[in-house]
Amino acid sequence: MRGICRSGSGVALGLVLVLALTAFAAAAPGPKGPKGLKPAKVKIHERGDLFCPSAALVYGSVTVQPRCYVLAVTREPGGTFLAFLSPEAKIPPGQLVRMNTPAGAKLRGRIFYLVPIQPSVVIVPVNTVMLIGIRVEDYGSRMSLTVIGTSAPNLTVIFNVRL
Repeated sequence: MRGICRSGSGVALGLVLVLALTAFAAAAPGPKGPKGLKPAKVKIHERGDLFCPSAALVYGSVTVQPRCYVLAVTREPGGTFLAFLSPEAKIPPGQLVRMNTPAGAKLRGRIFYLVPIQPSVVIVPVNTVMLIGIRVEDYGSRMSLTVIGTSAPNLTVIFNVRL
């Protein structure tokens, strides 16, 4: 009877060790990006630079068509958004544009896509738009855009790329 109890506790101890090692392996730092892949291309876009995806980018129900954009962050009463603007949108880098002004009304017609984001801190006040810089990591079937130069660290949006 004693042999059965000892082997049962040995199995339990072994199971605990396997689970602990698995947890440590999962928590270990690895390459960033989707599923631990390293990006094929990395590019930094400063505020006001053109961002020109070569294929459609899909995030939820939003499909961003392949053409050139200027990227900004806008905040409305309903949330904060990554905004894809027409290249003709004239916003000085670092400046806020209030949407309830004539310049804001003109700018509203130049926003093509709004992608909802959830920053950990307030980036811009409500009813304003501001250009942002981004770090683009291209993984082939996925593309991550990380907002840089703002008070929101590590704010990343991962798009599926429609090839």
